[in-house]
Amino acid sequence: MTDTTSTGGQADGSAEEAPPGGIHWRKATLIGLHPQSWHSRTLALDVPGWTGHLPGQHVDLRLTAADGYSAQRSYSLAEPAASSRVAVTVDLLPHGEVSPYLVESMELGDELDVRGPIGGWFVWEPGDPSIGGGPVLLIAGGSGVVPLVTMLRARKRAGDSTPTMLVYSLRGPRDLMYGPELEELSADLSAPGSAEVRLVYTRKIPYGHPRPASHLAIEDIEPPSAWPEPLAVRVYVCGSSGFVDHATRLLHKAGYPDDRIRTERFGPTGADR
Repeated sequence: MTDTTSTGGQADGSAEEAPPGGIHWRKATLIGLHPQSWHSRTLALDVPGWTGHLPGQHVDLRLTAADGYSAQRSYSLAEPAASSRVAVTVDLLPHGEVSPYLVESMELGDELDVRGPIGGWFVWEPGDPSIGGGPVLLIAGGSGVVPLVTMLRARKRAGDSTPTMLVYSLRGPRDLMYGPELEELSADLSAPGSAEVRLVYTRKIPYGHPRPASHLAIEDIEPPSAWPEPLAVRVYVCGSSGFVDHATRLLHKAGYPDDRIRTERFGPTGADR
């Protein structure tokens, strides 16, 4: 997720969610880097004492300068829980205060502070009894794909076969995150852990892409023919506030009631505008 306000993990426009009691800052060390697009990369951190997290939760990261000045941002967790390893995928905001350092400057062995995990509404644990056999629809706008890919990874790791589709809206090919992984995930829909993936380019399409560039439309969220029922049991939507509002209107038009829709919004902070 890009630099966010403290709304990361917030459920459906409710008041800002404060970290639960007992969550405190921990020192973390950068142990891995992986580019995800032309302007984003995944950072893997070792966080001693980390007690685990759920797909869809987020963390706060805090940078502190030598003179004591500090800045913090919220980022969705980019991998399912694995011991003391915590990963986030950060999208660069060129004039941001935090993301340029995380995307362009931070090196292996560097340290920062981590607080979390935060959020309990926008989560999907494989085997969730409230979802049952599904299906599940995931809708992402831009870097809102990060927590949804974490859900897909957790589902695949658990061997969960819930019918699932990801609809991913992005501006153009250079903005695509997790491209090879999403291609592999959707290559054979009979394979365990597979999922249908629909890429919705809004400005520029890659050569051969069958859909012309345009904003997310109701046709993009139509169910795959293999789904056992026309509407998903649960829908997760993550993106900017404008994108989430647009997607929610389309879902209502398609017949989805509010109690099937869970949303997560993000946006630049004042310091990063």
